[in-house]
Amino acid sequence: MTRPIASGQTGDTRGFSLAEVVIALGVITVGIVAVLGVFPTALQTGHSAQDETRAAHIAQSIFGSLVAQAPSQFNSVQLPLSNGVTQIDLRTTLSPAVTLYADNDGKLTNSATNATYAVPIYTNTSVPGFNDPNCAVLGTCSANQVTVRVLWPPIPGQGPTPAPNQTFRDYVRIVSKY
Repeated sequence: MTRPIASGQTGDTRGFSLAEVVIALGVITVGIVAVLGVFPTALQTGHSAQDETRAAHIAQSIFGSLVAQAPSQFNSVQLPLSNGVTQIDLRTTLSPAVTLYADNDGKLTNSATNATYAVPIYTNTSVPGFNDPNCAVLGTCSANQVTVRVLWPPIPGQGPTPAPNQTFRDYVRIVSKY
């Protein structure tokens, strides 16, 4: 048997009051607004993580080509591009740097059109521990320090120095012909 409530309704048919519904909607609204407020930060973090990962991938692919060809072609290492090939002489210091570009998939090109990343590559023949007396005189270096700088967003004709609004990462490796 059910007990009557003061309003005359039975306990089985009583619903939520208007105040309870308003409080529940308020709590849900605060929760949804908080979750939506996190989305811009999450998107920015996701894009940043993608750029950091892509930059490392681009540098690694360049180093892979340089190291694989250095024993046989130290003076004319070829980097495959999506629109051709470029050559780098690892016997000399590259100044100014060779600047390539990469799209969002990491494919290298020598054109800034539709590029997402600028990739200056520069070398230094003064490698500690690899002092070759004939390096500066005859250009017969046996090792070279290669720096790959990945900049984003790219600025055409900029060179290796980053602008204030650019993010960049430097990747350095010693490439030897032995």
